Amino acid sequence: MAKMECFAIAGTKTWFFSNDHLPPHFHAKRKGRWEVRVYFLESPTSEMFQVVWLKGKEIPRADTKLLEEMVIAHRSEILEEWEGKVQPQ
Repeated sequence: MAKMECFAIAGTKTWFFSNDHLPPHFHAKRKGRWEVRVYFLESPTSEMFQVVWLKGKEIPRADTKLLEEMVIAHRSEILEEWEGKVQPQ
């Protein structure tokens, strides 16, 4: 597991698995609340998040909005990190 370096969000852990699958994505987790896969290539934001684990009915909109904003602002850096850290299976 490789920590993402291109951005950080307080209270949220973000990472890549070194042998993860395509399409490119990273994992984000708010401990005890939720974990999602975040697809960051040019796709509709409605398809950006895939819930892996969730406590409660839904992920707070403020959390997904912040992740979405960070992806849009850092998309090229995220892809560069993905390409350097992940060997897709």
